[in-house]
Amino acid sequence: MKQLILVVDRDAACRDALRVCLQSSGFDVAVLYEPGKVAARVEVERPALIVMTDGATWGSGLAALQALRRAGDDLPVVMLGEDDNVTERIVALECGADDFIRKPFNVHEVLVRIRCVLKRTAQAHLQEPAFKPPFSFNGFELNYASRTLTFHGEVVPLQQAEYAVLNLFTTAPGRVFSKQIIAQRIWPDAPARPAAVGVWVHRLR
Repeated sequence: MKQLILVVDRDAACRDALRVCLQSSGFDVAVLYEPGKVAARVEVERPALIVMTDGATWGSGLAALQALRRAGDDLPVVMLGEDDNVTERIVALECGADDFIRKPFNVHEVLVRIRCVLKRTAQAHLQEPAFKPPFSFNGFELNYASRTLTFHGEVVPLQQAEYAVLNLFTTAPGRVFSKQIIAQRIWPDAPARPAAVGVWVHRLR
């Protein structure tokens, strides 16, 4: 089965160049124009990796990356920078990007970097949450691969933040986490939000 690469960029020329190169190299390719729709798209069709414009011009690529990481999603992301800006590259990497490539780029270099990221992440598959067996407790079962919670087989709807909090709790059963610690673990790059944590925990209860 071919691996799916999601290309997120409003530049048609960039999308087409990457699509042709990736498809000719054995990948399936999906495209998305709006970075703000990445989270919803990933829930419907999960790719092996995302190639996404950073957003120095459009302003939402980096936000989409941050949203994925805040939700506890380790999906590999290669960011494409629009400027030769060291700060832009550093910020993207600190926010969780697996690699950063500045435009204009050579599509073959992007291909090689994608393969390197996929190889690196594949080596750690058995350590990733998505490859852990489901966690069962009191009739509930949390499935890391599908990111779903069921109660006696019936699906319990979860928002992304709720899943992230529940995922954190299952890493250390019986441990008590303060709201401050939960906020730091769920939103490491954002100001502490203990009040928001209280809302999510209340909904889980």
